[in-house]
Amino acid sequence: MLQNPFKSYGIIAVYFFSSAVIIAMLIGIVIAVSYSGTSSEIASNTSFYQQRLLNELSKKMSTSLIGIEQTSGTSAKNVDLLYGRLRDKDAYERLQIETDLQSQLKYLVFGTPILQSIHVYSDYPFTSDTQGPVTFFPMSQLDKEAWYPSILETDSAWLGEHKIMSNGREESVISFARKVINNSNQYYSLMVFNIKVSSIRHLISTEDDTTNMALLDAAGRLITHAGNSSKLQQATLTLKGEMDKPSGSLRVQDDFFVWAKSPDSQWTLFEASSWSDMTKGSKSMAKLFLLLGATTIVLVLLLTLFLSRRFMRPMNQLIRAMGQYSPGDDQGLPTDYKNEFGKLFHGYRKLTQRIEDLYESLREQHVQQRAAELKSLQMMINPHFLYNTLDQINWTAIEAGQNKISSMLAQVASMFRLALSNTNSLVAVTEEVAHIDHYLKFQQVRWEDKMSYLIKVDENCKSCLMPKIFLQPFVENAFMHGFHGASEAEIGIDIYRKENDLYVTITDNGKGLSENWQNKPRKRGGYGLRNVKERLDALFGNQYSLQLSNREQGGVQVEIRFPLSDS
Repeated sequence: MLQNPFKSYGIIAVYFFSSAVIIAMLIGIVIAVSYSGTSSEIASNTSFYQQRLLNELSKKMSTSLIGIEQTSGTSAKNVDLLYGRLRDKDAYERLQIETDLQSQLKYLVFGTPILQSIHVYSDYPFTSDTQGPVTFFPMSQLDKEAWYPSILETDSAWLGEHKIMSNGREESVISFARKVINNSNQYYSLMVFNIKVSSIRHLISTEDDTTNMALLDAAGRLITHAGNSSKLQQATLTLKGEMDKPSGSLRVQDDFFVWAKSPDSQWTLFEASSWSDMTKGSKSMAKLFLLLGATTIVLVLLLTLFLSRRFMRPMNQLIRAMGQYSPGDDQGLPTDYKNEFGKLFHGYRKLTQRIEDLYESLREQHVQQRAAELKSLQMMINPHFLYNTLDQINWTAIEAGQNKISSMLAQVASMFRLALSNTNSLVAVTEEVAHIDHYLKFQQVRWEDKMSYLIKVDENCKSCLMPKIFLQPFVENAFMHGFHGASEAEIGIDIYRKENDLYVTITDNGKGLSENWQNKPRKRGGYGLRNVKERLDALFGNQYSLQLSNREQGGVQVEIRFPLSDS
């Protein structure tokens, strides 16, 4: 179970550490909110400006790449027209047509800056310079090209970055392949327009070559890139399925991606940035806040420690005075405090004065108690004298053959013994029942068989407490008033409990109560019932009830209820 620190530890420690924790939490929250807000703002601004940049780049690239696609379509139609004439003409005309076709394609390469070369795959045995911008290959060469499967199911497609031989060395290009189809819808030639990768990278890279940017086709395949190749390849897999919108951004751990699609959704440009590099300034600001916060915490804690010591000095003086208190000694508490501490010192001085007065009063009470104890010891002789006297009279009655008198004396002696042996105001139900039983047996000796009684006590209330000599006044009134002049007498006593109350019912078959019996003046008697009421008032206040009423079959019924008490 956790302990309450305000009850277990010193005030200085609680005040000091609680202040430190609260201040540290507040500064931490400020730093966290500032860092989070700054990072979000950086991400939002970066995403916004990068998307604008990518949109501009996408437009430029779209102009160039769409131009390549349109040019390829025109070239494919020209090739189809000239290709048909190659089959029907003589050798001279075929050579002239072949020369015209190569000239057109070369003119196209030289007229388009981003084009590196054009490769034409055909069954016609063209002759060409392998070092020139236009190269012819047989159709059988296609099976050796790694990119060929991507063009099998379509008429045209963009091919990802790959290597070709140019002027005796390998060069990286991206290509657009278009099939040449005749009027019979037969595919018989393939034109591949190779674009310089350096031209594309020049568009998507920065001067310091720190940009990680990639170009994807409509199927999400990587066409070319600028920057970290492995990182962009992994990013392509990560963003697959995320780039459905024309533009957007996504953060994955330390990578921040921004993308933008071309207006016709044929290409997607995306850029990968380092989140830690983007938020470097924000982290520096957070560190500055942290340093300022730590300095503030130290200064506040020093101030808190100083103030707590100043506040606790008078409290320590009071605690020390309380620990060293001895009646009659001067505590030496300061008297120049005018605030709450001054009230505490004044109250403590009044308290010690009151304690000293109580000590003096206790000394006087001790003297009086010693005198009362001696007097009590002397008075204890009287009950023993009474027991011995009754015992002597009883033996005299036995010797004289007065058995009734002997029996009555024995019951009276038992009654006195129970009444005088316990000085408590409340006794167990069993003890009170034993006392009234002796009294009823005493009366039964006098009445003989003309008198009967029945006492019923529930088992669950025998250990409960009730007022001492509580039943006798009611039973005694029955014999003195109810049975006066009667030929027989019956007494019933029932004691039981309900919930948290004890109930006592006393019935007799006597004359009953006269009208207005409570208001009639009495020349004698009546003290027993009044004594019972006063005792009940003193013991239970207004939590008891006492009712006397006449019974329909004759006699009186007494009903008493008071709170339950267990011994």
